[in-house]
Amino acid sequence: MKPTFAILVVISGVFLAAAQESESFGPSAAVQNTPPATLDGQDIRRVPLSDIVTPNYISGGISIAQMYTDNAELTSTGKISDLSYDIAPNLELNHFTPRVSYDLGISAGFLVNRTLSGQNHCTQSAGFDTSYGLSRFVTLRLSDSFTNSSGLWSSTNSGTAAEAGPGIGTVQQPNNALFTYGRFMTNTVLGELTAQLDANSFVGARGTQSYLSYPSETTDSASRTLYGGNSYTAELFYNHQFTARNWGGITARAERFDINASIGRTDTASVLFFYAFTFRPSTSISVFSGPELSVTAVPQGIPNPIGPFDHRMWVPAGGAVFNTQGRRFSASASFTHQVNNGGGLFSAVTLDSASAEILGQFGKRLRLGPGFTYSESSPIVTSPTVRTYSGRFQLMYEIRSSSLVAGYGRDDWAAPSGNLPNASANRFWVGFSYSILRPLGR
Repeated sequence: MKPTFAILVVISGVFLAAAQESESFGPSAAVQNTPPATLDGQDIRRVPLSDIVTPNYISGGISIAQMYTDNAELTSTGKISDLSYDIAPNLELNHFTPRVSYDLGISAGFLVNRTLSGQNHCTQSAGFDTSYGLSRFVTLRLSDSFTNSSGLWSSTNSGTAAEAGPGIGTVQQPNNALFTYGRFMTNTVLGELTAQLDANSFVGARGTQSYLSYPSETTDSASRTLYGGNSYTAELFYNHQFTARNWGGITARAERFDINASIGRTDTASVLFFYAFTFRPSTSISVFSGPELSVTAVPQGIPNPIGPFDHRMWVPAGGAVFNTQGRRFSASASFTHQVNNGGGLFSAVTLDSASAEILGQFGKRLRLGPGFTYSESSPIVTSPTVRTYSGRFQLMYEIRSSSLVAGYGRDDWAAPSGNLPNASANRFWVGFSYSILRPLGR
């Protein structure tokens, strides 16, 4: 991880805090109005309100899951079915006070495959999110998310992934398209400094850095090499609440997408305009749009010949995010269109990404719901456009401190512009988890 932007934000925060008048902290100093999650650079919550746990606790446990797939390598030919097992202890710590709060989750275990034993490996995931009040009206936020796993277990919600806090926002997230069932490693870090100008206005700076890596043997569904890389983003933003339900904002953003092995580099600059409408405290919709300029350079000595492409192009960036939470029901949907990292492809891409998820609780013990994700990655450097589709349905039955999980998912991979054969796979999984939660300071 290279938290360059986070370090810069911390340094800036120290100077801003020193410029503020000395003020005492207490509940009365807490910010009463905060922008909707998308404007605030945070991910949306996807669980019913009944699932939100009271702050200040520690929990730990273990999850054991088994999965069957009819195409363990997500290939178009030579399909191999396999049984795999995921065993992962986990730990979560949550702390909240009016001035400082943090949420930490870690999980570490191993994956065992019955047929493809060469893909057995240890897994780790960790999430960390903290907010610190440098003064009464200036807040520093740091967030980090790390995963070392395989694409086969992505989006299963089997209880083996660590999550912490609000996470990184939909607009700032890297390309998460499912190109492979193979191993990968990713880390995304965010640093943010926010100042409240008055009761309804906020201004700040935000930086993110994302890292993606694949082992040399990992390929996509067409047996092509997958490329890792680094992404860097710097943002200046201003948000304002016009009425009790209406928010607006503007963000100036600069990004850089580097592909490993010096394959290429893309720089972008954009100005995004945001609008959010809050139907009620737990239901809102946010939209954003603006022009985005990308400049791409490809050095000499690349491994494959490259056809002509637009080194400099304008893209209309935009998207929408909807989220609602009820006592026993939650639903979310999002769509984004913008330049993003390749996610494993040869260059940065123009990414269309869409997702939807519904989760309902029936009675005291049963939760279930479907989910769907779609992506279309169009590389800036000449290469076939790749589309991925993933659908899933999962249910969870809770018994005191234990829960049983069962789910089904289907994944499709297609590159129609390159005349490459499609690939698809079905996944079935079951799991068991046990956890203990204890309050802190009581």
